[in-house]
Amino acid sequence: MAFSQSLKRGQAPATCNFCEEDTKIKWKCINCDVLMCAKCKDKIHAKLKNSKDHNVIDIKEVGIYQGELDFSVLKCEEHTGQSAVMFCTSCDRLVCTSCISKIHNGHGLVEISEGYNLKLEKLKTEKTEAQKQLEELTKEKEKVSPVDIKDNEQYKVLIRKIEAQNIKIKTSADKYSEELKGELKRKLSELQVEKATKKLEKVEDNLNKLILNVEALIQSKEADKVFIERKKLSTTVSIDDIDPGTISFLPGQISPYNVGSLQVAFNAVNVRIVKQFQTGISRVYYLSLSPDNSLWISDNNVLQKVKPVEHKLTVESTFNIKVYGMAVTPTGDVLLAVGVPVLKQISGKTGELTDSIYSVKPTHPSAIYVTKDGKVIVGGCGGKSAFPVSGRRPVFVMNQKGEHETIYEHDKNNIRIFTYPVSITSTDNGNICVVDELSEDFRGRIVVLNRDGDILQIYTGHHEVNNENKPFKPVYIVTTPSDNIIVTELSIYIFHILNNCGHLITHYNIGDIGISWPYSLCFTRTAGQLYIGCTRGVGSSEKGKLYEVHISGC
Repeated sequence: MAFSQSLKRGQAPATCNFCEEDTKIKWKCINCDVLMCAKCKDKIHAKLKNSKDHNVIDIKEVGIYQGELDFSVLKCEEHTGQSAVMFCTSCDRLVCTSCISKIHNGHGLVEISEGYNLKLEKLKTEKTEAQKQLEELTKEKEKVSPVDIKDNEQYKVLIRKIEAQNIKIKTSADKYSEELKGELKRKLSELQVEKATKKLEKVEDNLNKLILNVEALIQSKEADKVFIERKKLSTTVSIDDIDPGTISFLPGQISPYNVGSLQVAFNAVNVRIVKQFQTGISRVYYLSLSPDNSLWISDNNVLQKVKPVEHKLTVESTFNIKVYGMAVTPTGDVLLAVGVPVLKQISGKTGELTDSIYSVKPTHPSAIYVTKDGKVIVGGCGGKSAFPVSGRRPVFVMNQKGEHETIYEHDKNNIRIFTYPVSITSTDNGNICVVDELSEDFRGRIVVLNRDGDILQIYTGHHEVNNENKPFKPVYIVTTPSDNIIVTELSIYIFHILNNCGHLITHYNIGDIGISWPYSLCFTRTAGQLYIGCTRGVGSSEKGKLYEVHISGC
């Protein structure tokens, strides 16, 4: 027996599906899908075959009851493909048989259904607490009245800082203007002297030519030439108007890069090691995550695809190839800079190494980044070597067809933007952030551009961390899930955490939790999880380590 009943606002009152008279519905049988009055529940439904095994619920629970849950579909978080069989209350996670024997033996293990109920109870408690807090906040909100922000002490402090920066900029502008005036006076004087000198030299040359020509004409003793050529010869003494050059003034622009910007302070950064892995390569200079959660790692000479399994890395493929930059596309293909203008590509489906459609001729790629929507951003290096600087140093933005959409190379005053781009990322607001190496000793800076190519910020380190003895040597940059950026430094264990416009939020010493020589970074698809690839100290023969950490506050 099966019935269908719907209760909708505006329809006639529902009646018992058995007697079709009583409107005082009290029960519903989930198995039969019927609504019943109290009388028919006992007299009719109770007599149905196997009714004692049916699930009859109070009508008030209709809409809340969702039937029996199927826990058999739940999978183990650690071992892909294995079904979860228990819930570990000690670790607060689902576990399979392998987990129990290797890690969770002796822990508090309960049935999954019991774990589910425990989770539900916690959620209900949290909901109750949230509702109480919401009620308190509502009461507090009602008490809040409009205030004059001018009396706020923090407002006064920040206003004083903004005004001080304004005075500083004006003073600097006045000083620079005077320097420009002095330079203009000097250059104009030099140009006038050069112009006068060139004119005199020209006249001197013309007079010497005239003397020679007249002498030749006299010696010729040809009367017709004396009458015809004399007029022509006299014109050679005229002074040509020689212009050695002109001076022009290119006005600059005031931007947040010059003035500064406001930012909201974040909570303290917290980093916790989740797992540690030993790699089989000397240093993890490059690190990228594939869609299947495997990792690509490289030390410049060897490229490996590895899969984190428990606390070990399983090597899935190895390529003996020089790598100078690496990124993974949304489809799982790996793009590689290998010292030639055309990027190489490893297919995510076949594993085959081929030329890609991306080229940065006439330069060589020095850094690669792929945006969320599949655009490829590549730093280019012209010349025979990185230093001394020669040739072009652009940053190319290419679409998925390999076409160059934008090239960032010079600012509006035609001044070179980049010296040697070695790492690139982008933020959700469209800014492009570049680690720009300035010299052979790895000193550098972070250059942040907006979509139009305007320089928003140039970050050169922080006085609490960097000084003449410890200059800023950035090597790798990555965007956080909250759209900030993290920068690692060579040889010191500091994370510089900047907002998406390149202004410092804070810095964090990763060495405080035992991680040495951090270099490359990539975020996982789990919120707050970050992989850190490490190098090693000078003279060390250890292999590079890889850490999975949980990071919050940035």
